[in-house]
Amino acid sequence: YKDIEKRTNGEIYIGVVGPVRTGKSTFIKNFMDIAVVPNIKDENEVRRTMDELPQSSAGKTIMTTEPKFIPNKAVNIKLGEKADLKVRLIDCVGFMVEGATGHMEEDKERMVKTPWFDYDIPFSKAAEIGTEKVISEHSTIGIVITSDGSFTDLDVEEYNKALDKTVNELKNI
Repeated sequence: YKDIEKRTNGEIYIGVVGPVRTGKSTFIKNFMDIAVVPNIKDENEVRRTMDELPQSSAGKTIMTTEPKFIPNKAVNIKLGEKADLKVRLIDCVGFMVEGATGHMEEDKERMVKTPWFDYDIPFSKAAEIGTEKVISEHSTIGIVITSDGSFTDLDVEEYNKALDKTVNELKNI
C-alpha cells in the first residue's frame, strides 16, 4: 500500500465495475455509509456527500447513466495505526446485459450526449466507453460486482458475457 500511497499522493480511486444491474451503486452507498461518511468531520460536507450518493433499486431498469466520482472530494480514512488514505469511489453504468431495460426508447436505442464526442451516441456505447475509462484510466483499485440475478429478475446466465468482458478488461491493464 505504501507504494500506491506515494505514487498517488495518498488518493485511492476505487473503481466499482461489472455488468449493469449487479448492485454497484448499492455497494458504493453501503461502503460510503460504513467506511467513509463516519470519517467526515464537517456536518455540511456529510450532507453534501449523502446527496452525492447514487440511487439504486431492484428490477431490470438501468439506474446509473454516467461515470461518477463519489464523494466529489476525496475523504481521509484510517487503516489501522500505520496508514491513512484519501478515498473516492467511481461508479459506472457497466457493460450491457441482455434483458436489462432503460437504454431503449420507442423501440430504438436512446442516443446520449457524452463528454467524449461532439455528437450523440447510443446509450450502450456510452456505457461501454465510460466503464472502460473507469477501469483503465481512473481507478487505482478495481472491485468487480457480480449478481446471481435474484434482485433483478434477470437470469444469472444473462450476466456472463458482460462479466467476462469486465474481467478481461481488468486483466488487460
